[in-house]
Amino acid sequence: MSPNAVGMAAPFRWLGKAFDVGRRNPKALFGALALVLAVVFAVSLLQMALQAATGGSGTGVAVVMAVSTVVSWLVMPPLFGGVFRVLDATDRGQPVLATDVFNAFGPGKGGHRLVLTSLVYSLLYLAFVALLLLTSLGQFFREYFAIALATPVGGEPDQAALVALVQNTPASAVLWLPVAAIAIFAWMHASMLALATAALRPASVAECVVAGLLAVLRNFLPLLGLSLVVMVGGFMLALLLGLVLGLVIGLLSLLSPALGMLVALPLLGVLMLAMYALMFGFYYHGWREIFGDAEPADPAAPGELAA
Repeated sequence: MSPNAVGMAAPFRWLGKAFDVGRRNPKALFGALALVLAVVFAVSLLQMALQAATGGSGTGVAVVMAVSTVVSWLVMPPLFGGVFRVLDATDRGQPVLATDVFNAFGPGKGGHRLVLTSLVYSLLYLAFVALLLLTSLGQFFREYFAIALATPVGGEPDQAALVALVQNTPASAVLWLPVAAIAIFAWMHASMLALATAALRPASVAECVVAGLLAVLRNFLPLLGLSLVVMVGGFMLALLLGLVLGLVIGLLSLLSPALGMLVALPLLGVLMLAMYALMFGFYYHGWREIFGDAEPADPAAPGELAA
């Protein structure tokens, strides 16, 4: 499974196609994305409820976070793979339902491949973070969080310690910031392309992991160029949306706090739905161009998807 090299404009073309992902079957695709978001919200609410039940105990919070991480590792990769399969079916004009997003949990549907592929990339991310903590930038964050943890709940952090931390941190720590940002972007691109491979090709876990890495290595500059543009443009767009939505919700909250909340939650859901659609659409079209379309998915029966 050898990835193709693409031009600098290719990622922008994929992003353009991502704006049109729901044209052929919007009910199935956006329904599937809504189901995934519902699961994400449910897991988050359960985690917050369990953390509140611990009464602020450090050990209890750590256990809840560990359990939540394991649950996310087991649940989210098959769901993401299901989104890629629903998207692939809609793009090819095949019959598909929104609930097919859960098909990867069935036996023989490649759910274990998706989970293990995601797990490998999670471990690679943790390994990178561990290495980063050995640098001067990592030392800064270690000492900063030590100061934060020593701060009483509701209290102010030790200002003298913060000033001393900034003064004692070498200037070279700043140089690690772009390195970390580029590495995280590369990891994100590789992991999503690997998940797309695991969802749409009957490959082994090792092949899926390597496919994502090779795809990013062969197309590093085009993906980096897009990442820089999206980072700057996304920041400006997020700032603008934050100002507008904050103003609208703030004015509504003056009339009634409940009214502001009733407007804020649906808006947040719509924004996240749009972001998920763009993200999966981008990586799906990128995957098809990078890995070619020589192995299309098997035709699916109504209400079913091929593994």
